[in-house]
Amino acid sequence: MLKAENIYKKFGKLEVLKGINLEVKEGEVISIIGSSGSGKSTFLRCLNHLEKIDNGTIAIEGEAFVDNGVYLHEKRVKEICKRTGMVFQSFNLFPHLSALKNITQPQTTVAKIKYEDALQTARNLLIQVGLSDKEDAYPSQLSGGQKQRVAIARALAMKPDIMLFDEPTSALDPELTGEVLKVIKDLASQKMTMLVVTHEMNFAKEVSDRVLFMDEGVILEEGTPGEIFGNAKYERTKSFINMIE
Repeated sequence: MLKAENIYKKFGKLEVLKGINLEVKEGEVISIIGSSGSGKSTFLRCLNHLEKIDNGTIAIEGEAFVDNGVYLHEKRVKEICKRTGMVFQSFNLFPHLSALKNITQPQTTVAKIKYEDALQTARNLLIQVGLSDKEDAYPSQLSGGQKQRVAIARALAMKPDIMLFDEPTSALDPELTGEVLKVIKDLASQKMTMLVVTHEMNFAKEVSDRVLFMDEGVILEEGTPGEIFGNAKYERTKSFINMIE
Protein backbone atom coordinates (compact mmCIF):
# COMPACT_ATOMS: atom_id res chain seq x y z
CA MET A 1 0.00 0.00 0.00
CA LEU A 2 2.79 2.40 0.90
CA LYS A 3 6.54 2.15 0.53
CA ALA A 4 9.15 4.65 1.70
CA GLU A 5 12.80 4.08 0.88
CA ASN A 6 15.88 5.90 2.15
CA ILE A 7 13.99 9.03 3.26
CA TYR A 8 16.10 12.05 4.20
CA LYS A 9 14.82 15.42 5.35
CA LYS A 10 16.61 18.51 6.64
CA PHE A 11 15.35 21.81 8.02
CA GLY A 12 18.30 24.09 7.41
CA LYS A 13 21.28 22.31 8.95
CA LEU A 14 19.12 20.14 11.19
CA GLU A 15 18.83 16.61 9.80
CA VAL A 16 15.43 15.37 10.94
CA LEU A 17 15.07 12.12 8.93
CA LYS A 18 18.16 10.02 8.30
CA GLY A 19 17.44 7.27 5.79
CA ILE A 20 14.07 5.83 6.84
CA ASN A 21 12.66 2.70 5.19
CA LEU A 22 9.12 1.43 5.67
CA GLU A 23 6.63 -0.81 3.88
CA VAL A 24 2.94 -0.80 4.86
CA LYS A 25 0.66 -3.64 3.80
CA GLU A 26 -3.04 -3.38 3.06
CA GLY A 27 -5.14 -3.47 6.23
CA GLU A 28 -2.12 -3.01 8.48
CA VAL A 29 -2.22 -0.72 11.52
CA ILE A 30 1.18 0.70 12.46
CA SER A 31 1.81 2.87 15.50
CA ILE A 32 4.84 5.15 15.51
CA ILE A 33 6.17 6.02 18.95
CA GLY A 34 9.15 8.01 20.19
CA SER A 35 10.09 11.15 22.05
CA SER A 36 9.35 14.66 20.80
CA GLY A 37 11.83 15.69 18.12
CA SER A 38 12.51 12.14 16.94
CA GLY A 39 11.04 12.86 13.49
CA LYS A 40 7.72 11.03 13.78
CA SER A 41 5.40 13.82 12.63
CA THR A 42 7.82 15.03 9.96
CA PHE A 43 7.97 11.52 8.51
CA LEU A 44 4.17 11.30 8.42
CA ARG A 45 3.90 14.69 6.71
CA CYS A 46 6.43 13.61 4.08
CA LEU A 47 4.30 10.58 3.19
CA ASN A 48 1.51 12.75 1.80
CA HIS A 49 3.61 15.65 0.50
CA LEU A 50 2.90 18.13 3.29
CA GLU A 51 6.69 18.28 3.55
CA LYS A 52 9.16 17.74 0.71
CA ILE A 53 11.90 15.21 1.24
CA ASP A 54 15.52 15.89 0.26
CA ASN A 55 16.17 12.38 -0.96
CA GLY A 56 14.44 9.02 -1.18
CA THR A 57 11.43 7.38 -2.82
CA ILE A 58 7.79 7.29 -1.69
CA ALA A 59 5.22 5.14 -3.51
CA ILE A 60 1.51 4.79 -2.75
CA GLU A 61 -0.14 1.65 -4.11
CA GLY A 62 2.84 1.00 -6.37
CA GLU A 63 3.07 4.50 -7.84
CA ALA A 64 5.97 6.72 -6.76
CA PHE A 65 5.27 10.44 -6.52
CA VAL A 66 8.90 11.12 -5.59
CA ASP A 67 11.76 8.92 -6.83
CA ASN A 68 15.30 9.43 -5.54
CA GLY A 69 14.32 12.91 -4.41
CA VAL A 70 12.78 13.90 -7.76
CA TYR A 71 9.07 14.72 -7.66
CA LEU A 72 6.53 14.17 -10.40
CA HIS A 73 4.56 17.13 -11.74
CA GLU A 74 2.64 18.78 -8.89
CA LYS A 75 -0.77 17.87 -10.31
CA ARG A 76 0.15 14.18 -10.49
CA VAL A 77 1.64 14.27 -6.98
CA LYS A 78 -1.67 15.62 -5.64
CA GLU A 79 -3.62 12.89 -7.47
CA ILE A 80 -1.49 10.13 -5.93
CA CYS A 81 -1.56 11.70 -2.46
CA LYS A 82 -5.38 11.87 -2.53
CA ARG A 83 -5.20 8.17 -1.69
CA THR A 84 -4.16 9.17 1.82
CA GLY A 85 -6.24 10.91 4.46
CA MET A 86 -4.63 13.02 7.19
CA VAL A 87 -5.86 13.82 10.69
CA PHE A 88 -3.91 16.48 12.59
CA GLN A 89 -3.43 16.97 16.31
CA SER A 90 -4.94 20.47 16.10
CA PHE A 91 -8.08 19.40 14.14
CA ASN A 92 -7.69 22.07 11.39
CA LEU A 93 -11.45 22.51 10.96
CA PHE A 94 -12.84 25.57 9.18
CA PRO A 95 -14.19 27.72 12.05
CA HIS A 96 -16.80 29.45 9.89
CA LEU A 97 -18.40 26.18 8.71
CA SER A 98 -20.69 23.80 10.57
CA ALA A 99 -19.62 20.23 11.24
CA LEU A 100 -21.68 19.06 8.26
CA LYS A 101 -20.21 21.67 5.91
CA ASN A 102 -16.67 20.91 7.11
CA ILE A 103 -17.23 17.41 5.74
CA THR A 104 -19.19 18.28 2.58
CA GLN A 105 -17.06 21.16 1.29
CA PRO A 106 -13.83 19.19 0.62
CA GLN A 107 -15.88 16.59 -1.25
CA THR A 108 -17.53 19.13 -3.55
CA THR A 109 -14.55 21.45 -4.09
CA VAL A 110 -11.63 18.99 -4.20
CA ALA A 111 -13.20 15.71 -5.31
CA LYS A 112 -15.94 17.39 -7.43
CA ILE A 113 -18.63 15.19 -5.88
CA LYS A 114 -22.26 16.23 -6.34
CA TYR A 115 -23.59 18.13 -3.32
CA GLU A 116 -26.43 15.67 -2.67
CA ASP A 117 -24.00 12.73 -2.61
CA ALA A 118 -21.51 14.66 -0.46
CA LEU A 119 -24.28 15.52 1.99
CA GLN A 120 -25.34 11.89 2.32
CA THR A 121 -21.76 10.78 2.86
CA ALA A 122 -21.24 13.48 5.50
CA ARG A 123 -24.38 12.50 7.40
CA ASN A 124 -23.46 8.81 7.30
CA LEU A 125 -19.98 9.59 8.63
CA LEU A 126 -21.32 11.78 11.43
CA ILE A 127 -23.45 8.80 12.48
CA GLN A 128 -20.33 6.59 12.30
CA VAL A 129 -18.34 8.86 14.62
CA GLY A 130 -21.28 9.39 17.00
CA LEU A 131 -22.08 13.00 16.13
CA SER A 132 -25.32 12.85 14.17
CA ASP A 133 -26.82 15.43 16.55
CA LYS A 134 -24.00 17.94 15.90
CA GLU A 135 -24.26 18.51 12.16
CA ASP A 136 -25.28 22.16 12.55
CA ALA A 137 -22.77 22.93 15.32
CA TYR A 138 -19.74 25.10 14.60
CA PRO A 139 -16.26 24.12 15.83
CA SER A 140 -16.45 26.72 18.64
CA GLN A 141 -19.50 24.86 19.97
CA LEU A 142 -17.76 21.47 20.02
CA SER A 143 -15.46 19.85 22.56
CA GLY A 144 -11.95 18.88 21.50
CA GLY A 145 -12.95 15.25 21.15
CA GLN A 146 -15.94 16.19 19.01
CA LYS A 147 -13.78 18.40 16.79
CA GLN A 148 -11.34 15.55 16.25
CA ARG A 149 -14.14 13.15 15.38
CA VAL A 150 -15.43 15.65 12.79
CA ALA A 151 -11.88 15.88 11.44
CA ILE A 152 -11.72 12.09 11.12
CA ALA A 153 -15.09 12.08 9.33
CA ARG A 154 -13.83 14.80 6.97
CA ALA A 155 -10.77 12.73 6.08
CA LEU A 156 -12.84 9.57 5.57
CA ALA A 157 -15.27 11.44 3.31
CA MET A 158 -12.54 11.64 0.66
CA LYS A 159 -12.47 7.82 0.61
CA PRO A 160 -8.74 7.38 1.22
CA ASP A 161 -7.04 4.01 1.02
CA ILE A 162 -4.62 4.91 3.82
CA MET A 163 -5.26 7.03 6.92
CA LEU A 164 -2.46 8.98 8.59
CA PHE A 165 -2.98 10.21 12.16
CA ASP A 166 -0.54 12.73 13.63
CA GLU A 167 -0.90 12.49 17.42
CA PRO A 168 -4.71 12.69 17.17
CA THR A 169 -5.26 12.85 20.94
CA SER A 170 -2.34 15.02 22.09
CA ALA A 171 -4.45 18.21 22.20
CA LEU A 172 -7.25 16.56 24.20
CA ASP A 173 -8.01 16.29 27.88
CA PRO A 174 -7.66 12.69 29.12
CA GLU A 175 -11.43 12.19 29.42
CA LEU A 176 -11.91 13.10 25.74
CA THR A 177 -9.12 10.89 24.45
CA GLY A 178 -11.14 7.69 24.75
CA GLU A 179 -13.92 8.80 22.39
CA VAL A 180 -11.41 9.57 19.63
CA LEU A 181 -9.44 6.35 20.14
CA LYS A 182 -12.70 4.38 19.94
CA VAL A 183 -13.33 5.76 16.43
CA ILE A 184 -9.78 4.82 15.37
CA LYS A 185 -10.18 1.34 16.90
CA ASP A 186 -13.43 0.90 14.95
CA LEU A 187 -11.56 1.78 11.74
CA ALA A 188 -8.89 -0.77 12.63
CA SER A 189 -11.57 -3.44 13.07
CA GLN A 190 -12.77 -2.57 9.53
CA LYS A 191 -9.20 -3.23 8.26
CA MET A 192 -8.48 0.36 7.29
CA THR A 193 -4.78 0.76 6.53
CA MET A 194 -3.44 3.23 9.12
CA LEU A 195 -0.26 4.88 10.32
CA VAL A 196 -0.70 6.46 13.75
CA VAL A 197 1.84 8.69 15.48
CA THR A 198 0.81 8.40 19.12
CA HIS A 199 1.80 8.73 22.76
CA GLU A 200 -1.06 6.43 23.78
CA MET A 201 0.84 3.25 24.63
CA ASN A 202 -2.22 1.18 25.54
CA PHE A 203 -3.76 2.03 22.16
CA ALA A 204 -0.53 1.01 20.40
CA LYS A 205 -0.52 -2.29 22.30
CA GLU A 206 -4.16 -3.11 21.63
CA VAL A 207 -4.65 -2.08 18.01
CA SER A 208 -1.31 -2.19 16.19
CA ASP A 209 -0.05 -4.96 13.98
CA ARG A 210 3.39 -3.34 14.23
CA VAL A 211 4.98 -0.68 16.40
CA LEU A 212 7.88 1.49 15.22
CA PHE A 213 10.12 3.25 17.71
CA MET A 214 11.79 6.33 16.22
CA ASP A 215 14.80 8.01 17.75
CA GLU A 216 16.89 10.87 16.36
CA GLY A 217 15.52 10.56 12.83
CA VAL A 218 15.76 6.80 12.37
CA ILE A 219 13.51 3.81 13.03
CA LEU A 220 15.59 2.32 15.81
CA GLU A 221 13.37 -0.69 16.36
CA GLU A 222 10.17 -2.24 15.03
CA GLY A 223 8.12 -5.30 15.83
CA THR A 224 4.83 -6.57 17.15
CA PRO A 225 3.41 -4.83 20.22
CA GLY A 226 4.53 -7.84 22.28
CA GLU A 227 8.08 -7.55 20.99
CA ILE A 228 8.39 -3.78 21.46
CA PHE A 229 6.62 -3.45 24.80
CA GLY A 230 7.62 -6.80 26.29
CA ASN A 231 11.01 -7.61 24.81
CA ALA A 232 12.62 -4.54 23.23
CA LYS A 233 16.17 -5.06 21.97
CA TYR A 234 17.57 -1.59 22.63
CA GLU A 235 18.05 0.16 25.95
CA ARG A 236 16.86 3.42 24.35
CA THR A 237 13.52 1.79 23.49
CA LYS A 238 13.19 0.27 26.95
CA SER A 239 13.93 3.55 28.73
CA PHE A 240 11.38 5.43 26.60
CA ILE A 241 8.66 2.87 27.30
CA ASN A 242 9.45 2.80 31.02
CA MET A 243 9.30 6.59 31.14
CA ILE A 244 5.97 6.98 29.34
CA GLU A 245 3.99 4.03 30.66
